[in-house]
Amino acid sequence: MLDVNDAYLAATNSTREALIGKGVFTVFPGNPTDEVSKNIERTIFSFEQAISTKKAHTMSNYRYDIPIPGTDDFEERYWTTSNTPILDENGDVIFFIHSPANVTELYKTAERERAGIEALKNQRAQLYSTFMQAPVGIAIFRGPEYIVDLINPSLCEVYEKTVDEMLGKPVFDVLTHAKGIGFEELLDSVRLTGIPFKGQGLAAPIFRNGQLETVYLNFVYEPFRENDGTITGVIAVATEITEQVNAKLQIEEAEERARLAVDAVGLGTFDLNLETGEMITSKLFANIFGFAEPVPRGEYVKVFHANDLDLRKKAHEAATVSGRLFYDARVIWPDKSIHWVRVEGKVYYNTAAIAVRILGTLLDITEQVQAKEEQQKLITLVANSVDLMSVLRMDGTNSYINAAGRNMLGFETEEQILLTPISELHAPEDYELVQNEVLPTVMNEGRWAGTMRVRHLQTGEIFPVFNNCIRIDDPIAGTPIAVGAVMRDLRPELAAKKALADNEQLLRGITSAAPTGLWMSNEQGAITYVNQTWVDWSGLPYQDHLGDGWVNCIVEEDRLRATEKFLNDLANRSLYEVEFRINHSDGTIHWCVANGRPQYNNDDTFTGYIGACVDITEQKNLQQQKDDFIGIASHELKTPVTSIKAYAQVLERMLKKKGESREADMIGKMDAQLNRLTSLIGDLLDVTKINSGRLQFNDQEFDFNVLVKELMEDLQHTTAKHMLVENFAATRIVYGDKDRIRQVITNLITNAIKYSPNADKIIVHTSLKKDEISLCVQDFGIGISKDKLNKVFEQFYRVSGDMQHTFPGLGLGLYISSEIIKREGGRIWVTSTVGEGSTFCFALPIHNENNDTAN
Repeated sequence: MLDVNDAYLAATNSTREALIGKGVFTVFPGNPTDEVSKNIERTIFSFEQAISTKKAHTMSNYRYDIPIPGTDDFEERYWTTSNTPILDENGDVIFFIHSPANVTELYKTAERERAGIEALKNQRAQLYSTFMQAPVGIAIFRGPEYIVDLINPSLCEVYEKTVDEMLGKPVFDVLTHAKGIGFEELLDSVRLTGIPFKGQGLAAPIFRNGQLETVYLNFVYEPFRENDGTITGVIAVATEITEQVNAKLQIEEAEERARLAVDAVGLGTFDLNLETGEMITSKLFANIFGFAEPVPRGEYVKVFHANDLDLRKKAHEAATVSGRLFYDARVIWPDKSIHWVRVEGKVYYNTAAIAVRILGTLLDITEQVQAKEEQQKLITLVANSVDLMSVLRMDGTNSYINAAGRNMLGFETEEQILLTPISELHAPEDYELVQNEVLPTVMNEGRWAGTMRVRHLQTGEIFPVFNNCIRIDDPIAGTPIAVGAVMRDLRPELAAKKALADNEQLLRGITSAAPTGLWMSNEQGAITYVNQTWVDWSGLPYQDHLGDGWVNCIVEEDRLRATEKFLNDLANRSLYEVEFRINHSDGTIHWCVANGRPQYNNDDTFTGYIGACVDITEQKNLQQQKDDFIGIASHELKTPVTSIKAYAQVLERMLKKKGESREADMIGKMDAQLNRLTSLIGDLLDVTKINSGRLQFNDQEFDFNVLVKELMEDLQHTTAKHMLVENFAATRIVYGDKDRIRQVITNLITNAIKYSPNADKIIVHTSLKKDEISLCVQDFGIGISKDKLNKVFEQFYRVSGDMQHTFPGLGLGLYISSEIIKREGGRIWVTSTVGEGSTFCFALPIHNENNDTAN
């Protein structure tokens, strides 16, 4: 090192005297993190790159911990470092400018933010999944325009719309038929006051199967509040009860028809004595008011709608003057249903011209009122439709065009609609289509639907529309009297299609630039897309990868395994993950790991896979180097350790024979540590055999419970504090490597003893379920946190934090146990609660008649 600045000294906790004139790897050797981060190798690589390219080389976000002066501890640091070569006049590198930047805080902040974002994404995904799978209709409408922010399939089914048709649009722009009938006011009230609204059996118009239907809903409007309590929208929860309501209405209609059959005139009669207030009514009169039998006059008055009582009073007061009683009012039946009635009567006077009597009739006009209301709804729906709706007379002029149609075509007055022939609404070439195809088809076949072009009267713009025309016939004569049309402006739709095409092109550009191979398949498993990265890796044309052509890139020895795994996962609709080698375009063999996730459309139909392929060649090479080192080191250690153990045992016997028991005990403890070292060496050898596929299995039949019992008796001698408790169920014969399974059980029980220092028992369970024998070892020790459960079976996983030195070990036992169980065709798992203990279990297939053939 030739020179350093003050910032460098501060960042590295160093002094200028400790650095100047010394080699960089002398003053900054490998530290405890180097085995993982490979900083020395990376730094050498960076220097070599700078020398070979004669350009600056940067290493980003790597960890190199700095010693804390005066202590043996290290301070965790992350760096981004550039090595810039300085050249002489001949262009040769004479020295480097080495510029490290301390990015520890930035790196940790980014990691925390990334973890937080991921957690929020997971929580949102869970909430979204629950929302979308809810059996009742749920939606969130935002803002005063009630834009659909979120809606689940259940509510879309009620509206008979897709999620895409609803999302991001004002709800009344999509459900145009629901405009102007009170729903806007209800939503406004909830949003502005924060008071929820509940509707029971409320009628609502819905377009279904191409026509307007009335459906009945139970629904709730709740205010949608932000974190600060501000109301920004409304939550709607709805359940359709049309079938129940229709059934009820049908019953009521049947009852009404029966009553009409009994009393054909359908009129109730009454005789009112104005002097005494007594009134005599017919049974039908009582029925119209909702009573089974006639009741006193006061009871009839009670059922009038509160808002109609003043109207009724004024009508009676006017009748005493005019001599005629007439009014329409609402009455509320005991079932709370509202009925409209028409009251008519003649007033009789005494000789003093004082009204003394009214004779009259009562007619139920509920159906007429409802029909009028429905007619008004239909008129409102047509008037407020976003599509053009028109009626064309037989003379070629329009008799009606709704507001949307007037805006679409540029009409300014009603008179202009009546006087403008349809020929002026088309260019000459487009009007030929109307004359020669559209109108003749409507007249002959009753309807025509298709795309055509129309012209705006004011601007002259010609634009495409989709027109649906129907013939309107005289209901009596059956002859054509008009042509009805519903016309949709196609400009927004065409613009949306263009935007979609542009977005698709953008997505392909993004995927082509990705450093990872990306792919898609259809529901049959045929590849439909690969990105440019995969094409560059393989060196083959894009088309050669489609269908099943992608397998030709895989090294021949790996093809069958990779394709069988894919076909099996495809059949089960499960996640796909497999490692394989490919023939890279650079002429070398590269290792890849492929992942795929099954995809489903809105109706849960499987549509295929979307996946990625990552080049893991460098990781594989590093893993192989590590395994080679462990294998060599383990073999080299095994022989001297065996010799030391033999000498220790001989020395222990000699000391005991001499009566030197204390020295003999010390040698015995040394022998126990040698046993532990031998076990660790054995674990390392097993790992190298597992990774290289050379772990041997000598399968045989044996009684599972007998093996477990023998092991527990042996292991009980190794612990005085813990009682090993048997909880055996009847099992059967197992076919497997008895010694390897003994190794697994021993590991699980010794781990249970080690990690429950404050407990006094370990429970071992065996059971037989279906075609599996299972064993569980239950301890009451320190337990494992949920975020670590999926890591305990990984290589070199150990207890972290304060417990690391309390429970030493290499972290290989559970990994070896897991691999043994998997290769015996079984499965292994763990459940745990921190502070309460853990239960490690594995299951093996029982021996049956097919085992001999299978093995």
